[in-house]
Amino acid sequence: MMIWYVFVIFIQIENVFWHILFFYAFLIFGYTMFLYTSVLAYSTLYHFTPIRYEPNYIIVLGSGLIGDRVPPLLASRLDEAVKQYIKYEKKPFIIVSGGQGNDEKVSEAFAMKQYLIEVHHIPTDKILIEDRSANTEQNMIFSKQIMDHHSHGVNYRSIFVTNNFHVFRASIYARKAALDAEGIGSKTAFYYVPNAFTREFIGLLVMYKWTHVTVFLIITLFVGLLLRAYV
Repeated sequence: MMIWYVFVIFIQIENVFWHILFFYAFLIFGYTMFLYTSVLAYSTLYHFTPIRYEPNYIIVLGSGLIGDRVPPLLASRLDEAVKQYIKYEKKPFIIVSGGQGNDEKVSEAFAMKQYLIEVHHIPTDKILIEDRSANTEQNMIFSKQIMDHHSHGVNYRSIFVTNNFHVFRASIYARKAALDAEGIGSKTAFYYVPNAFTREFIGLLVMYKWTHVTVFLIITLFVGLLLRAYV
């Protein structure tokens, strides 16, 4: 954006149309970067905010299988869930959440449960299965239904575990599902974070697309009025 504007000034373009066109591009670009920076900052703050309660349930969000095997990305979530389980003196129940995709031999929840049992030796009676969900929103909704039923009407608190780049968007889905839960982020390979976070940002844009479309139209209308006044 800066190089473009320097170029416009350097070649001494006096036509106001090009200056207004740059201003329009700058507003759109600036708005998008403002959103991206805000999400990045808030996600970082959210990641380092400590949880100040003891959960009764730990929800582990699925992320896909390779056949019937738990891949490294999902394994990192399960490993983090076990750390939280031990941290809270093995009191919480662990909910493994994820359905079966078309290219998967078993449900994510089933494979996740097997991983917890075989790798971490978690007792079977401490693992609850949610195997209907196909996305994060359903992870939250169906897991809440399981906790409501399992708790027998007693008040409970929960946390959910996902990869660190996914915590912020997952927390929005948790709130939409009226789920009283804070998020814990598992470690992700550093080289994968920029690409993954950008996809998360695009996902957030889609979630609130009509808000952003409205802002875009307002900016376009404003620039249209400038063009009408000066060109």
